[in-house]
Amino acid sequence: FFQAEDGIRDAQESRGLGDVYKRQVRDLIKSNKLSVKWDGAPAIVFGMTNGSFFVGTKSVFNKRRPKINRCPADIDKNHKGVVADILRLCYRHLPRVNGIYQADWIGVGGGQIYQPNTIEYRFKEPIYSKIIVAPHTSYTELSPDAEAKIGVTLKSSDECYMVDTNNAEVIPPLSWNNLLRILPTVLLSKTPKSRIEIQKHINSFIRQGEVPHPQELYSLLDAKYKYEVNVHTFKAWHLISQLKHRLLDAIVVNGDVECYIDGEPTNHEGFVTVSENPYKIVDRLTFSKANFNLDKNWKHEKV
Repeated sequence: FFQAEDGIRDAQESRGLGDVYKRQVRDLIKSNKLSVKWDGAPAIVFGMTNGSFFVGTKSVFNKRRPKINRCPADIDKNHKGVVADILRLCYRHLPRVNGIYQADWIGVGGGQIYQPNTIEYRFKEPIYSKIIVAPHTSYTELSPDAEAKIGVTLKSSDECYMVDTNNAEVIPPLSWNNLLRILPTVLLSKTPKSRIEIQKHINSFIRQGEVPHPQELYSLLDAKYKYEVNVHTFKAWHLISQLKHRLLDAIVVNGDVECYIDGEPTNHEGFVTVSENPYKIVDRLTFSKANFNLDKNWKHEKV
């Protein structure tokens, strides 16, 4: 259920919900290094395996029929439309680096303003590299079970400009005591279908840009799902949301890129903690609301 609020996962561990979330929250607030989450699309996975270079989308990790492209002919076979065009550019201009990396596609070089998805990025100066990507994750292997590590820095070149995503830090400490006290009383739904419906319930308010009081949020929930949760579930959700916004306010990004949504200044989409237990932090009432409501300038490929 708490996947509806970024960075908080439902926990199925014997030591109890409170202890699990306490550990996750403590890991979060102890992390002083953050990776900036860029709103690029599509996701590009590339690197070297078995002595040869490959490029693809996240479909390279498919359990059935992984789409791993080691030559232009593979791209023609596995992909169509805009995604295929982007992958051909990536195959031509991405560096032949050791390892396996994931990056967000930002665009073709030569300009100053880019909108690969919902957020428009305005760079201080034009970027003249052939392509622009934002690398953020490395993998141990090319498989669905690959271990991922957040926090990637790759060198830019005339062929490919690598956006620095590791340029954010948290300044002041935060207090999470109220959340830690309420977590043991929270009831989480255990049925996948119920969790999905409760996420939709919360997202319906985020789409409108305002989430009601926990008691009202619980009261408006469809009666057939109320037995799965309690009012403390929504109280905890509200506390997490409030504390997360305090954390977002405390993050400083060192860079000269300006972000806009529908012509209005905004912040980056979110951040990911660089740690052994990475968590995504997103301003849902700003970015997710816009993402729900804005028309996309491209269609995601089904993988």
